[in-house]
Amino acid sequence: MSEPNPGYLLVELGLEHADQVGILESCASLLRKGGANVHAWAPAGRVSCLEPGTTAAGMLIASMSDQSAINELVSEQLLPELAAKMPAGVAPKVLKISGLPLQGLPDLPDVPTVASVPRAPTGLRNALMVIQGSTTDPAQMDQYRDVILPMIKERGGYYEVFALADGEVTALSGVWADQIFAISRWPARTSAEDFWYSDRYQRVAIPLRLGAGHFSVHLLDEV
Repeated sequence: MSEPNPGYLLVELGLEHADQVGILESCASLLRKGGANVHAWAPAGRVSCLEPGTTAAGMLIASMSDQSAINELVSEQLLPELAAKMPAGVAPKVLKISGLPLQGLPDLPDVPTVASVPRAPTGLRNALMVIQGSTTDPAQMDQYRDVILPMIKERGGYYEVFALADGEVTALSGVWADQIFAISRWPARTSAEDFWYSDRYQRVAIPLRLGAGHFSVHLLDEV
């Protein structure tokens, strides 16, 4: 029997939140004590906004093997911690997302997961790309993915989260109004930037999705 999919947690702080470093560091410590694996956290100044129009934000990404434990940890510990440290009346975005299986997607070898791409070397500081958005033209987005998936694999990137189905993303604080949430892992920030700023991505891939939806894309280093 395969293991259940891990659950991922995203904490996103807008620029109006004071002391992002202190808040995120405190949240990271609390989540680790609660049994979560904290993958990355950084204030807005260290999170790159790749897609034009992406709103600058501080971010924290964590995961737990037991998705059901996330709700209790967030409601009983994380949200009270955030409420105590943030300005009154300001609610951060806290999302719970269903991750891909730990073994990746063996039946879909064209999709970059740990089933089709070697795990990123542990000796490097990996980078995580967070994609959120919605599409109005699924067929056009399929053409876009046909271009980018081989490009991601060539650079050693792979998806740990690719949530499209109803119920795979839950807002535990704030609002989630999009359709797509994905996290890709890259061997290093330079690998992700080489993909994003490559001539093929900028001149071939991006035109395929123009007018087909809206997206925000953040990039931050693993801790």
